[in-house]
Amino acid sequence: MLIYHFFKDLINIKINYDIGKKTWFGTGGKSRVLLVINNLKSLKFLLKVLPNSQPIFLIGAGSNLIVRDGGINGITIKLGKDFKKIDYIKKRKIINIGSAAKDLDISKFCYENSIGNFEFLRGIPGTLGGNIVMNAGCFGSSISDKLISCTIINRNGHIKKLPKESLKFDYRFSSIPKDSIVIEAEFKAITKNKTIIKQKLKKINNERTSNQPVNFRTGGSTFKNTSDESAWKLIDKINFRGKIIGGAKVSELHTNFLINNGNANSLDLELLGEEIRTRVKKKYNINLDWELIRVGQFKKI
Repeated sequence: MLIYHFFKDLINIKINYDIGKKTWFGTGGKSRVLLVINNLKSLKFLLKVLPNSQPIFLIGAGSNLIVRDGGINGITIKLGKDFKKIDYIKKRKIINIGSAAKDLDISKFCYENSIGNFEFLRGIPGTLGGNIVMNAGCFGSSISDKLISCTIINRNGHIKKLPKESLKFDYRFSSIPKDSIVIEAEFKAITKNKTIIKQKLKKINNERTSNQPVNFRTGGSTFKNTSDESAWKLIDKINFRGKIIGGAKVSELHTNFLINNGNANSLDLELLGEEIRTRVKKKYNINLDWELIRVGQFKKI
């Protein structure tokens, strides 16, 4: 394959990679090509030479993702080593975070450096880039709260730094251009007592393990909350707690989480989700919007 010989010295290339098994659900098909890119120079070069007609998909931790059973018929990009860096510039009271940095690692770094207001990331199993694109949040905080700016690279390989003031953020929404990739972001670093940070981290971890199905193969929240009602309450009202389709199940602990019972495929998960949406719409005339990202093709029968 031409792309392999062209990029083999720049990035890690995997052909027909079983990407679905690497998601938190553990379901779904393969990616025709997975490119693990470890530095900005390689990412910029790749985007400049790839034709715009070539579809690409960026994957982070795979925690809020359903890869359909037919797989991804295109190029999947995963950002590696250099994009995981976290730097604290004490004099400027700024923390600079790479887009592939895991939320757990960010919360640990901030604790170790007595930086507050990032404790909530202990409750989100994702990476920074995805957080910013969807303005992820929990426990009363959102990733955009202390954001100063983020740097993106577009589909043509052009890099641009966007101050927060030039962007719009809302519940599970940002105005980050759809054809771009977040590569890093700057945040205000506010010092806080380490003991207080530790207590908050512990509280968040306890609430998460008590109220979410963390011991199962699951994803993030399945649906976005509506302006008037929490998604889990609507799912409870249609009596779908514990509902099963194939190997997929609605969590009995938290109804806005779907579970792979051990033998689910991605179609089971998506059918169960769509059944929930249909029932809620019929009974309450409310449209539940997916928060989980669904990508790829359905498997041909």
